[in-house]
Amino acid sequence: MSAVKHIMAALRGRLLRLRVGATSESFASAEELGRFLHARLATPDERMQEFAKLDERALQREARKMLQAQQNVMDLMVSAKESGESLANLWRRLDISKVPDDYDWPSILFALGNDARIVEAYRREALSQYLQFLEKRRDALDSFRPHQERHKGGERSRTAAPPKEQGGDSRPAPSEVLRGYTRLPHCHAVEVNLEEKPDITVFLGTNRYHLSKRGEAVTLSEDKAGEAYALKPGRNTIGRSSQCDVHLANQASDVSRQHLIVDVSGNRAVNLMDVSSRGTYVRQEKLAPPGNGPITEQRS
Repeated sequence: MSAVKHIMAALRGRLLRLRVGATSESFASAEELGRFLHARLATPDERMQEFAKLDERALQREARKMLQAQQNVMDLMVSAKESGESLANLWRRLDISKVPDDYDWPSILFALGNDARIVEAYRREALSQYLQFLEKRRDALDSFRPHQERHKGGERSRTAAPPKEQGGDSRPAPSEVLRGYTRLPHCHAVEVNLEEKPDITVFLGTNRYHLSKRGEAVTLSEDKAGEAYALKPGRNTIGRSSQCDVHLANQASDVSRQHLIVDVSGNRAVNLMDVSSRGTYVRQEKLAPPGNGPITEQRS
């Protein structure tokens, strides 16, 4: 069946062939590419051993490089959404020099941007997986930082030892918390009309927030009358990194450093883009991705 799928993809011009290291790989769909890249997210043992030898300043320097690389990818994704321009045309903005060379990530990303015939879905899936790769790399670096440093500025580590890799791109969410909620597609913008629905519940990992509009003001507020964060017109990055526009400094570990982008466009629509490895969840009936039909993945 897989061979037939590849033949059909080749006939439709959608078969992707990549040279990865010494081997040639072919993919009949973006999902196949995603599964291939998902197996390349963990930080290799030899790299972990190198991190263990770095001092605090060197660890901070490496972490900043990962942050800059993450910001670079998010800027690219948002530019594609705002301008409607294809990722193929914007790919030149991807700074390959900041890409860690583990698992041939630089050559994979270079190849995806070097062939104009590649279907857009492959590039989008690659960027989605690349963001998760960078998040895991930052987690690995953070695990070697002194305990007191890891808790400064909201940059808290989830563990005091090198993180153990698990299957899947995030921890299983407790079903009793997320029952009836749907995980947003990674790195795909979805839209909500806050004029019609002035208050919706959004879970960042398993942490409940409310996205609300009162008059012209759009806010993200913590559950149970917690702190409310005013969102500015345009793009707002939300997460537990102090570099985010909305810095969730006191949140649990399943909020990513850069978790969600909320684009307040100035009219009635607000766009949400999940850029986390932990997931963003909403009720199905509240959101729909523009032009792509309903979101189907649901946690119950």
